[in-house]
Amino acid sequence: MTPNDEKIDKFQSAIHHYATQQRNKILQEVEAYRSRVLEQARQEALHETRGLIQQERAQTKNRILREMALREQEVRRDLLTRRQEITEEVFQKAKDALRAFAASEAYAAFLERAVQEAAVLFTAGDTVFCMRPEDSKWQKTVQKAFGAPCTFAQDGKIHLGGFVVRSKSLGLAADQTLDAMLEDQRAWFEANAGLSIE
Repeated sequence: MTPNDEKIDKFQSAIHHYATQQRNKILQEVEAYRSRVLEQARQEALHETRGLIQQERAQTKNRILREMALREQEVRRDLLTRRQEITEEVFQKAKDALRAFAASEAYAAFLERAVQEAAVLFTAGDTVFCMRPEDSKWQKTVQKAFGAPCTFAQDGKIHLGGFVVRSKSLGLAADQTLDAMLEDQRAWFEANAGLSIE
């Protein structure tokens, strides 16, 4: 081998060595770049995924809350309807009992007591007792219990019994009907029957 060949070999070997180093350096840089890009893409994907998961979770939570609110409204509406039905059933039974009472002999004693209470206030001669048509048979009992002149009128709005007493000159009226007494019990019943919805 000639010294020139040896120089060429050394030169080629140095170029080859340099080229290998440069190639390795480039491969390392490419690998580092690729790793950075992949990590960045992975982080972005992870961030997007978290955002989507949080968004989906929030939407699911809102949907469930809406459904629960609607169901609660529906249940509350059903309970209110049932409470109203129970109240009406109770008051219908009370009406039936009051109708039976108004057909009994004990009704006369009720009318006498109510008229005697009214007589304290209604002292004018223009006192009128408004009664249901079926109660016209009790006019003499009312007249006797009142103990003063009075007149009678029929009132078709009274269904259960009792009377409304009026005096124009005194500017007074008193409702002593079983209808009004029963209706006055509604508020008490609703407060005390244990049917409240909370």
